[in-house]
Order: sequence, then structure tokens, then C-alpha cells
Amino acid sequence: MKLDFLEEPELEFGRHGRHVDIRQGLKLYGPLDTVDDDVRRIRIGIVGTQQTIDGLRRWLGRCATGVEAKKSRQPNLFPDFPGFGDSSPFRASFEIDDASCRIIPPRDLRALSDHAHYGALIRGVELLANEIKALSEEIRPAVVLVALPPELVGLDEDEDDREAKTKDVPQGEKEELAYGTDLDLHHMLKAEAMKFGQPIQIVLPTTYDSTAKAKADKLDGKRRLQDEATRAWNLHIALYYKANYRPWRMVRNPNDLKTCFVGINFYRSLDKVNLMTSMAQVYDERGEGVIVRGKPVALKKDDPIPHLSSEDAFTLIVHALTEYRREHKHSPARLVLHKSSNFSAEELSGFNRAVEDQRLDTADFLVVEKSFTRLFREGSYPPLRGTLLSLDDRNHVLYTKGSVPYYSTFPGMYVPRTLRFKIAQGDESPRKLAEEILALTKLNWNNTQFDGGEPITMRVARQVGKVLKYVAVDGVVQPKYSFYM
Repeated sequence: MKLDFLEEPELEFGRHGRHVDIRQGLKLYGPLDTVDDDVRRIRIGIVGTQQTIDGLRRWLGRCATGVEAKKSRQPNLFPDFPGFGDSSPFRASFEIDDASCRIIPPRDLRALSDHAHYGALIRGVELLANEIKALSEEIRPAVVLVALPPELVGLDEDEDDREAKTKDVPQGEKEELAYGTDLDLHHMLKAEAMKFGQPIQIVLPTTYDSTAKAKADKLDGKRRLQDEATRAWNLHIALYYKANYRPWRMVRNPNDLKTCFVGINFYRSLDKVNLMTSMAQVYDERGEGVIVRGKPVALKKDDPIPHLSSEDAFTLIVHALTEYRREHKHSPARLVLHKSSNFSAEELSGFNRAVEDQRLDTADFLVVEKSFTRLFREGSYPPLRGTLLSLDDRNHVLYTKGSVPYYSTFPGMYVPRTLRFKIAQGDESPRKLAEEILALTKLNWNNTQFDGGEPITMRVARQVGKVLKYVAVDGVVQPKYSFYM
């Protein structure tokens, strides 16, 4: 065994500025694609009730001039929000007028009570989707905000909530539920909006109204709400990204090979008959994702873990690299593949054939999953983020969450879980692969706190699957990640 430590990777922002922290980097240098003499106007649409639309517009108006930081002994963890306007670091502002807003009539929401739970959920998604479609056809905003009415908030129960309910289920039964599915408003609405080619952002009342009822934490049942400045940071970055701008990227050594990062995960179709392949392709250091949906995969009776056939593995990678070239006008020299389960011999054969067929120089195939292996240090804080434990040449454990020196604390409430990565086949050193994983955890456009637990390859692949299961086999599959987040 060997213990090592990886320094916090820097990110690149506007004017080639670099910083380890997302929010401080944006405040100092502006977004990656900022232009000093250019101010961007981002057209925003809003769907909701009159009350939720008014509440969200008022809050966005207040955020435009900035939000004070939460009082804390960790100012780096809770910085102020600098505003979103012409003179802010973003050099951009939102354009919202009455024509950009679509109101759902109260009588339509009251009528939902005539339906059973799932019927009301389906009808609620239909009401929202109709208004999104109207906005998309009339003014084509960069992003549509869905100010979710309280009547629909109560109907929604996300998959993390359902997962928490099965935490005491015996392991054998958990395997049967691992790729299960239920109706989910967030993912259903994302799938519907893809038909119109319209990125959307679902906004809960608690985002803009601190008096609204917050959802209980799935572990301890307590209700928690992020501080207002953090909520402002996270929402504005998500909207900036969905408007097709880029806030930051990984720092790339010019001597490194051009690399394409790919994440593969599996999800079950709504009819629970077929397992499908969900894949997120992440474009080099910018973190731009192109989504590719694979073919149906059947589970074998003697193996509860889904695997691709050699031919399907080959086709999936060739398709991904074709999309890479279409976007970048050149081929990568290196492929890094992150998968959520062990590689079968057939999969390795197919992936390697694709690497040879596409004439790549090198490839690294990794199994990446959460781990229960933990280390202990003196005192009351967990090990530092970036701590790397190498069990042998192939098996490694990485702290992607943990104590963060920049924050002067551990920014979490529970004992952090480590990330395990197993090198099924590798050309790069384990340290280099771990450094890439740590950097990829910082490409999360939904969260500006930089200590993400998973690399974007795995987080995106899983998130994509949650949405794609609501898309028909012959339905519209948008290639950009902004339609899924």
C-alpha cells in the first residue's frame, strides 16, 4: 500500500486567470469566454403561477446587484454573490419581460386534485410542457425557468428520496432494485422539453423564498436550506451554462495529448423490460458533453451486472469519437473511459477494437465507483480532499470529498465516502489518472462549491440515464448536457 496527496487542481477562467476556487476565480477573472468590451443579454422565459413568477422575478432582480455573504468563520466557503449585470464579473444580464412569462391558470392546478398521484403528476408535467412549448415557439428564450407551483412540488419525489427508503433493504433485493424506475417530475419534464429543443431550469420555491417549506434531508429528516448567496451562485452559473456560455475549464498542460473523457452507465427503461446504455461523452478540458444513447442490454441470469457485447462496445465508442470530431474538427489522441461496473472480456475486446479502428495513441479504462474504504487522521476532521491510497498497481482509493484547506474546514455534514477506481487497462500512471478524476469533479455546472464527489463523466452518465428513460426509442435525444442537468 502507498499513501499520496494530490494538490487541489486549478481551473482556468477569463483572461487566462487561474484559481483553485470556482467562485473566487469568477470574481477575479470573469467567466472563461468573457470579452472585455462585450456585454451579453440573455433572454429568459418563465413558466409558473402568477405568484411563483412574481416571486422569482423579484429575487432575480435583487440578485442582479449582489447578495451579501452568510456570516461565517469560513468566508472562502460562503462568499458573497457579486451580482449579475453589466458591471458584474459576468458581464452579462438577463432580459425578462411580461411577454417572456407564461401563467398556468389556478383552475388547472386545482383540477389536479381530481386525479390519483401518478395521474396528477402526468397532468402537471403536461401543463408545464405546453407552456414551455408556447414560449419556445413564440420568443425562443435561451433558457426557460420553471417556477414550480407548490401544488406540483408536493407531487414530486426524486430518485434519491426513493433510494433513501431502500437503505435497509437486504443486499440481494437491492440488486434487483438497482436499475429500477419510477415517475419523476424533474426528469419527465426534461424529456418533454427536449422535443422543443429548449433548455429549461426547474426552480423550487425555496430557491427564491427562504420562508417556503424546504424538503427534509433524506438521512436525518431535518429541513435545510442553502444560504442565499450560495443559491444565487448556483442558479446563475447553471443558467449561464445553459445559455451556451462556458464559465470555466480544466487547466490543460500543452504537452498533454488531446483527451476525450467518456462515462458509461446503465439505466432501465420505463417498462422495466430492457436495460439501456447511458453514455455521456465529455469534451476535453472544457467539460462540454455530447450524449449518445446505446442499444438495449439484457441481464444474464448468472450475472446481475449489465455488460455490453463486443460489437455494441465497439459501436458505442466509434459513435462517441465521431461526435467528438464533429464538434472539435479533429480527433483526440487519447481516450479515458470511466465505467460504473467491471469490464467484461467482451467489452474490453470491443473498446480496444474501437481504439485501433480510430487510430488513437493511448487509452485508459477505469472502473469508477463509490467506496466504503476510509482512512482516519488525528483530530475530528476527515482526511484531506486529494488523499490517494494505492492498494496495489490497479486498485486505488481517492478522497474527492474531505477536509479542504482553502475552506479551512470539512464542508460536509456526514462522514465522506471515498471514490474507488480500478485500472482495467491503463497507459498512464495511477497518479495521473487520479489527478484527472479530481479535476473532473470540478466540472459541475449545478454547484459552485468545488469539492464534488464524482467526476463529471460518472455524474453526467447517471443523470442522462434518469432523463433518457422517459424518451421513446424513436424520440428526440438532444446531444448537449444542458438539456439533462
